[in-house]
Amino acid sequence: FNYRSTHHLTTNGFYEFLNWFDERAWYPLGRIVGGTVYPGLMVTAGLIHYVLNLLHITVHIRDVCVFLAPVFSGLTAISTFLLTKELWNHGAGLLAACFIAIVPGYISRSVAGSFDNEGIAIFALQFTYYLWVKSVKTGSVFWAIGCCLSYFYMSGLAVIR
Repeated sequence: FNYRSTHHLTTNGFYEFLNWFDERAWYPLGRIVGGTVYPGLMVTAGLIHYVLNLLHITVHIRDVCVFLAPVFSGLTAISTFLLTKELWNHGAGLLAACFIAIVPGYISRSVAGSFDNEGIAIFALQFTYYLWVKSVKTGSVFWAIGCCLSYFYMSGLAVIR
């Protein structure tokens, strides 16, 4: 369902995606997609697909969907390192990144082909925590704005209807 929704988003646009009635989901009733999904996953994959095609890297949306979770898994390890480094030190950050890389529960949600919200949600959560700690420790408006944007990505895209 997530792949079909993302394919519909990239083919027909965001407005049509929000107003799409999918008669193949929840058969025989159908499903109003715009009012029943958290579109953050689909928008992220669609945006990556759009940027890659803008850079003349021709890629099918299916390939973006398949490799989205492993890419964000790597980003999660980096954000975990940054968060722990900010809270403690470099050694602890490296250890935390190694631990998040081998946690079986996270590996099962971030393998190639696992196209679900957990793949990007855990990264967004970790990265938002890192930016929040960084902004509080430094008192910088730059890090606070970054934290606000990351928080919007983490929670705001999940509830756009």
